[in-house]
Amino acid sequence: MRRSRRASVAIYLLAGLAVVIFMFPIVWLLLTSIKPSQLTFAYPPALTFEPTLQSYVEVFGQSDFPRYLLNSIIVGALATTVALALALPAGYALARMKTRGRGALRAAALLPQMLPVIVVVIPIYMIFRSTGLLDNVFSLAFTYLALTVPISVWILSRFIEDLPVELDEAAVVDGASRWQILRLVVLPLVRPGLAAAAVLCLLYTWNEFLYALILTGRDAKTAPVAIVGFMTNKEIYWGRMAAAGTVVLVPVLAFGILAHRHLVRGLVSGSGK
Repeated sequence: MRRSRRASVAIYLLAGLAVVIFMFPIVWLLLTSIKPSQLTFAYPPALTFEPTLQSYVEVFGQSDFPRYLLNSIIVGALATTVALALALPAGYALARMKTRGRGALRAAALLPQMLPVIVVVIPIYMIFRSTGLLDNVFSLAFTYLALTVPISVWILSRFIEDLPVELDEAAVVDGASRWQILRLVVLPLVRPGLAAAAVLCLLYTWNEFLYALILTGRDAKTAPVAIVGFMTNKEIYWGRMAAAGTVVLVPVLAFGILAHRHLVRGLVSGSGK
């Protein structure tokens, strides 16, 4: 009993230490965004200071960052919504398919995730340049589908696979078509899986940098690329970078907290039995 209590205390201490380590960069980013610029590299670090929102005022009032943040919202929402709309029927078909190659097909769906981005982005850039699709938020969102759809199919197919087949059979007996089964029976039960896939898709599209850097220009630039714009050949605006980074962090963090319950269920098992 005593050993078990000691083990529990040790686990909680290690978990707390891990939280502190992983949260430290985020807290430091927030502190840097509200510090006066002259204290950014003060040594020893200034832990007590009068907070200021000057960096946020400069980011939103003296730059084009709000427009680029809106581009990120459009691209992330579009790529995530379309990916889930395509992955749900594909995952359902893959989960209910009764052939030998189902496992291999599911594994093949993850192959785009294994390719280095630099290998793919160069031919995409050449295609987009020849077709006039460069610097367009819709073409950028379409590019992200090549990576968000496979991972969504993989998650949803495993989740649907755990649902009893008897539910489909009972719906067929009642005269439901496959689309009606998917919409009225499967969809309400796979919401945790949809939440898990949505969080992963949003994280990827929101934080992606290389595609957005190469395939966009001034009009379709996204927030991660815009943050780098605060590094100039004359000066690096650390306060503005920290403020913009904090703003970019908040939506994903909020979305993850709201979807936490469904996300855990979706990633762990998702059994509907």
